[in-house]
Amino acid sequence: MTAVNEQDERLPELLIDELRRIDRAPVVITSRVDRTLMSIARAQFAQRRIPRWQPRSAWRAAAAACVFVVVLFATDHLSERDDTPVYADIDGSGRIDIADVLALARAGDGVDQADLDAFAYRLVALDQDGRL
Repeated sequence: MTAVNEQDERLPELLIDELRRIDRAPVVITSRVDRTLMSIARAQFAQRRIPRWQPRSAWRAAAAACVFVVVLFATDHLSERDDTPVYADIDGSGRIDIADVLALARAGDGVDQADLDAFAYRLVALDQDGRL
């Protein structure tokens, strides 16, 4: 390792001087400059129009819409439910038995085959007394 190798690794003096000139401490923002910038920013934001549609209002509207949809479906579901007892003593014998299923089938009364099948199945699945 000769002196020539050490000299080749060193930067030229002009470049070192230029880097030292560029490398200065950053300008510090004083409190006066900070206050001035803050007042300019406040003035700028004060001129902006406040939007009517606030985020809180949007959440309230979305929640109200969800509640409305749930209530709508719940009442629609309840209105479809038929309150007339399908499983009843149709023939007036005092017991609910297969004769009631047959009487209901003859009467029609808007009862479909699925309801009749369910009524008959329930009678078969009941205890010995035939109580519901």
